Amino acid sequence: MIRAVLFDLDETLILDHPVSLHALRSCAFYAASWYSLDIPRLIQAAEENAVRLWRASPVFDYTQRIGHSAGEGLWARYEVQTHPALKILHDWAPAFRVAVWRESLDEQGVHDDALCEALAHRYLSERRLYPRYPEIDRLLKALSGYRLGIVTNGVPDLQREKLEGCLLQDRFDAVAVSGELDIGKPEPGIFEQICKELGVEPSECVMVGDNPERDVAGAAGVGMKSVWVERGFKPKDPRYKADLEVSNLLEMLPWLETL
Repeated sequence: MIRAVLFDLDETLILDHPVSLHALRSCAFYAASWYSLDIPRLIQAAEENAVRLWRASPVFDYTQRIGHSAGEGLWARYEVQTHPALKILHDWAPAFRVAVWRESLDEQGVHDDALCEALAHRYLSERRLYPRYPEIDRLLKALSGYRLGIVTNGVPDLQREKLEGCLLQDRFDAVAVSGELDIGKPEPGIFEQICKELGVEPSECVMVGDNPERDVAGAAGVGMKSVWVERGFKPKDPRYKADLEVSNLLEMLPWLETL
């Protein structure tokens, strides 16, 4: 019998990539108001340079372990420092954000340190939007008879800020954040922790997420059933087969009733 339904956060309950793209576009159009620029090229360069520079982070291995990405590094505050690496990121990230824009603009022959600083701050502001996927309210209402939890990778203050910003923090019985626990999906510990908080066994849970490796494989590793939601940003991975595949989370309701 299924007693609890667990959810990933980014790109499962709330939009992530589209909002990041919105912030990049806003920055690129602002830069283009000062210089003649190829805007799509600037956006692509910023994405690529962010990933490349992120890999040179002094705590890159830590960020990989808890599932914290280069894109998030462009706007995380790192004010909650549950691990020494977060203090390092707090001090390192401001220069990283400026360097992303400096190197991206350099590719088009623009050298303007003041503009790079402005773009780094603009991204911080523009990225702070937290739209929910449109079916989420109906879904949570339909799941009122279940214990509900969130299992999310990321740094503490950023993931909590997302929850508060999308007004979901009070709709769930428990939340497990990798940066708070120092355990990231797909490791068993983060799933075991949410089960402990909810008072259920893994076999009584369904895990719902968009990441085949972290959500689907992680759930299977502790004996949970899983639902993979296809949002268009992470491809299906035949190595990790979910018990159900959907493109809209409401599609899981009839299947859930059979369990």
